[in-house]
Amino acid sequence: MRASLSSRVERSVARAAEALFAAQRPDGSWPNRRPTAVLGTAGAVVALHLADPERSRDLVERGARWLVEAQNADGGWGGVARAPTQFVPTVVAASALHLLDPRGAREPVRRARDLLDRRGGVRSLTDPGMAHMAATFLTLAGLGDIQGSRRIPLELLMLPRRFWRPRLSFRVAPFVAMAFVQARHDPPKGLARLLHRLAVPAAYRALAEVERGENDRGGYGGDNWLVSVVCIGLSRAGAPEELVSATVGYLRSNVHRDGSWHIMQGLDLIGGSYVARGLADAGFAADPRLARARAWLRGCQQDEAFPIFDAPPGGWGWEGPRGWPNILDSANVLSALVAAGGEGDGEESLRRGLRWLESRQDRAGSWGTFVPDTTLANDGPCPYVTAQSVEVLLDGGVSRQDPRIAKALEWLLAAQRADGAYEALWYRGLTPGTSMALVAFGRAGLTGHPAATRAREALLDAQLADGSWGPGETGVPGDDASAGTVEETAWALRGLLACGVPADDPRLRRAAEWIVAAQRGDGLWEPSPVCMHIRDLAYYVDGLIVNGLALKALGSYRDAAAGSPLEEQGAP
Repeated sequence: MRASLSSRVERSVARAAEALFAAQRPDGSWPNRRPTAVLGTAGAVVALHLADPERSRDLVERGARWLVEAQNADGGWGGVARAPTQFVPTVVAASALHLLDPRGAREPVRRARDLLDRRGGVRSLTDPGMAHMAATFLTLAGLGDIQGSRRIPLELLMLPRRFWRPRLSFRVAPFVAMAFVQARHDPPKGLARLLHRLAVPAAYRALAEVERGENDRGGYGGDNWLVSVVCIGLSRAGAPEELVSATVGYLRSNVHRDGSWHIMQGLDLIGGSYVARGLADAGFAADPRLARARAWLRGCQQDEAFPIFDAPPGGWGWEGPRGWPNILDSANVLSALVAAGGEGDGEESLRRGLRWLESRQDRAGSWGTFVPDTTLANDGPCPYVTAQSVEVLLDGGVSRQDPRIAKALEWLLAAQRADGAYEALWYRGLTPGTSMALVAFGRAGLTGHPAATRAREALLDAQLADGSWGPGETGVPGDDASAGTVEETAWALRGLLACGVPADDPRLRRAAEWIVAAQRGDGLWEPSPVCMHIRDLAYYVDGLIVNGLALKALGSYRDAAAGSPLEEQGAP
C-alpha cells in the first residue's frame, strides 16, 4: 500500500534539508549554482571587444562561440541557454555576433534578424528605455541607426537629486552609459551639445557614487550585463582610463571556463534567504546550522547609507554587505530572520531591518524595489513586494491595525487586475503576485474579502491538469502557460493554504504530490527561468530560490494537513 501523502512530504522535506545542509558553507551561506546567461555573455563580449580588444581577444572569441551554441532552433535566444526565446537577449546576442564576425556569424545573425522582423522589430518594444537599448546595440553592430531617436538628457544629472531620483531610480548607471553612446553615434548640436558637455562631470560623479557603494571595483550592481553597458558607454565617451579599466577588470574576473558570464554575479544572499526561510518553515528553525545561516544574513546588513537611492543604513542587497539596497531582497532576508523571532544579538539587527522596510513605503501605501514613490515602472509599485512587506511586518510584530499596514492593504486591494490576479515586477507571470497577495490577505485576516475570493479563484483556475502551475496566460513571448514549474507551483500551494483552502482539497493534494514527484535524486529541485532581469523581456534562473520555495510550500502543507481526516486514514 502506498504511503500517505504526508509521509511522502515528510521524506521529501528531510531529503531536501539533508542536501542543503550538506552544501552549506562554514560561514552559514549557500553557493548559488545556476546557468550562465545570454545577456551577461553578449554584453561582456561587446564591451571587451570595444574597450580591451587585444588583451581580451581570446575571451571574446570563446564568448562568441558560446553564444552560437546557445542559439535556439527558432533563431532566437532566451535568458539562459535553451530557455524559450525572448526579444532583448536575441537583439543583443545577434548584434554581438555581427559586430565580432560579420562574415562568420552571417547565418546565426540572419536567423535571428528574421525572427525579430516577424515579431515586429524594435518598434514592438513598449519600454522606451529597452527600445533605446536594443537600438543602441544594433547601431554598435552596424545593423541599425539611432540617429534621430529621442535625445537622452544627460544634463538632468545637473539638477538636485530630488528631481531626477524618482525618474531614474536604479537606472542611473545605464542612463549615463546610453547618453554617452548616443552622443558618440548621434552627436548633439547647438544648445544640446553645450548641455551635454557641461553635464559630463556630473555623470562621472554619479557613476563614482554608485561604484563607491559596490562590493567590487567596477562592479556596478554586481551585474555583468550592467557593467558591460557602462563599459561600452565609458569607452565610447573616451572616459578616463581608470574608469574603463575597472569595468574591464570586473568582466575579465567573472568569465566562466566555457566563455560565458552570469547576468548578476552574486546571488548567494537572496537565494540563501529563501533557503533559510524554507528550512525554518520545514521545521528546522531551531537547528544550529540554520542559526549560522541567519547570523550570516545579519552580517550582510548594510551599515552605510546609499545616497543615490536616498536609502538609510539597515537594508540588504542581493550579493553581500554592500551593493544596491532594495526592498525585495531586504524583505526576503527579514522573512528568514523573523521566522526565528528575537535571537540573542540578532534582535537589534531585525528591528533595524524592519524599521528600514517601513521607511521605504510609498506614500500611496505600496512598496516598490529601490526608490520610494518612483515614476519608473520597472521599479514600482509592486503587488508582490507590497504583499511580502505586509507579511514580514505582521510576522515582525506590527499590528494589523497599524496605519501603515492598513494603507498597504488598501493599495493591494485596489491593485487587483480585473481577472482577479496580481502582477509581480521581478518574477514572471501572474502566479507569484497572486499567491503572495493571498498570503498577505491570510495574515491580515482578509480571507473572506471579495478581492481574496477573486484571487483565490483566479489562482485555482490557472492550475494545470497535472496539478502544477506555470506563469498563466500572459501573452508574453517565452511564457509557456502549458508547463508548470516548481517555483510557481510552490508559490501557489503556499498562497492557497494561507488564504484558507484546506490541505485535503484535491487540488492542493495534487500540487503537493507534483512538487514531491519533481524532486531530483540529489534531494533538490530543478530551477526554471522565472526570475526577471528585465521585466517581461529577459529572465534568468536562480539555483537556490527553487529549493526555498519548495520547502516553504511543503512545510506549510504538512502543517496544514496534520490531523486531516484523509491523512489519518492513510489516503493514497
